[in-house]
Amino acid sequence: MTSVNLFAAVVSNTKFLWYISRATGVIALVLLGIVLTLGILTASKSTPLGVGKFIGPDLHRRLSISTLVFLVAHIVSAILDPFVSVGLGATLIPFEAKYRPLWVGLGTVSFDLLLIIVATSVVRHKFNHGIWKKIHYLSWVVVSLVLFHALGTGSDTHIKLVEGIYVLFVLVLGGAGLYRAYSEYGLAKSQRVIAGASLVLLPIVLLGWTVNGPLKAGWAKSSAKGYSIFPTTTSAVAAGLTSGSSNSNQVASVPAIELPITNGSISGTMTQTQTSSGVVVLVLRGSVANSVDYVEVQLNGVVQEGALSLESSTAFLGTKSSPNIYTGTVTQANGSSLALSLNGPKGSVSANLNVSLSGSSFSGTISAS
Repeated sequence: MTSVNLFAAVVSNTKFLWYISRATGVIALVLLGIVLTLGILTASKSTPLGVGKFIGPDLHRRLSISTLVFLVAHIVSAILDPFVSVGLGATLIPFEAKYRPLWVGLGTVSFDLLLIIVATSVVRHKFNHGIWKKIHYLSWVVVSLVLFHALGTGSDTHIKLVEGIYVLFVLVLGGAGLYRAYSEYGLAKSQRVIAGASLVLLPIVLLGWTVNGPLKAGWAKSSAKGYSIFPTTTSAVAAGLTSGSSNSNQVASVPAIELPITNGSISGTMTQTQTSSGVVVLVLRGSVANSVDYVEVQLNGVVQEGALSLESSTAFLGTKSSPNIYTGTVTQANGSSLALSLNGPKGSVSANLNVSLSGSSFSGTISAS
């Protein structure tokens, strides 16, 4: 099954944003783990070896700010990335995103809770210590939601390095949490049992879900349910592609275009929709410069780890008034190049299409023989 990288092949100008969003998300996760571990050690009157107790709280605060910086970069890059199309509202209102709404929504909830924790810490002197402490316990809820968000939404779950970071994150925080639960003087026995059981059961539940969810084939399709850059229905998608429908009588009655096209420049539009069954439909429509030639390519598939895994494709070569004189499929996708194989009144045509996207339009070159 052919795989087309949406960022390298068609939307290469958003590749930077895609990698920035993923990288800053992982960095924010690592920093969050360090911040919580330092917070636990500080609250437990313990600090890392060689670090004075007066540095512990200060380092905790500084790393908290660093975490927020990378988290904001993660969110902003996701908003600016036209592929995921998260939207500004979805960063504050849970489950409003069109891209993987459930898992992005969990990230939104964790971000909202984190803002509450940070805000109350900034004005800590205005709160009763007991109330502030209870609010700060929301950090454990944030950690849990962030893990499910990262695993459910992230495109790096299958990368060994990232898997190692997740495992280390859970083990370090779980161990620090258990140490705190059983070294805290003010906790009742029942509270220690509940805290200990939670810290043991959560990783088990998380592992079981990960193995049977994000690590399984087909997760990208199921987790993307409800995603559409331009919300539409299956019938609307079909209506928008009628210019490329195949009609043998029409092909026979129209004049054939002049071939071969040699190194002609091409420009046009790109639209992306998703059917109710979760299939992403990517359509390129363009005209060849200094001619009446028209090219249309439709790619159908599911998004897996930032790439469109093709299930089917169609390609048309003709004129705007008669777009489907030559019809065929995409036979190969490599980087920004698409290889087309078509048939028409003058026989077989092999074409190579190289494209670069700018917003909803594209430009490039085409050669056919």
